[in-house]
Amino acid sequence: MFSERGYVASSIEQILVKAGVSRAAFYSHFDGKLAVVIAIAEDFEPAWKPVFRHLAELCNPQLPELMAWTAGYLNFHRSNVETCTLLTQVAALEEQLYRKISLQRDALIDMLAELQPAFAAAKQDSDVMLEAQILLLGIDQTCFHLVRQHLRDPGDTATRIMASQMRHFFQRNGNR
Repeated sequence: MFSERGYVASSIEQILVKAGVSRAAFYSHFDGKLAVVIAIAEDFEPAWKPVFRHLAELCNPQLPELMAWTAGYLNFHRSNVETCTLLTQVAALEEQLYRKISLQRDALIDMLAELQPAFAAAKQDSDVMLEAQILLLGIDQTCFHLVRQHLRDPGDTATRIMASQMRHFFQRNGNR
């Protein structure tokens, strides 16, 4: 229902009809449509975590490796456009989901810090942490907008820009 009508235009009644469940059954699991989206966000976490685990496992990544990773992440957004769109849009509207996604980003930085020195530096330095958060948010938003606007990247311009930003972050903060 959310992919057909969007979050705001979807009513509980429409969700009940689409899901084929009674109001009582729905409310025994969820307290409203935001709770449904939060459950979707939680169920989606195992899908995106391996993408970032791969980034963490890159040893001293250079621009070509980072371009390959950003191209893969862009394709991940394309493959999951409905879920990525829903989560991005609802996070802009609902503080509770925004906080949950922000906490996921912080946990993602913790995971990256296990293997990547630049992200480990973020755990020690609040300026580097802010830079890491902005970097990841920017990459996520760039992928979201490229996919939502159906923009193609035939010359790899977007992937090169994102990869360059990542490489700069790794170079600047990797030896702290």
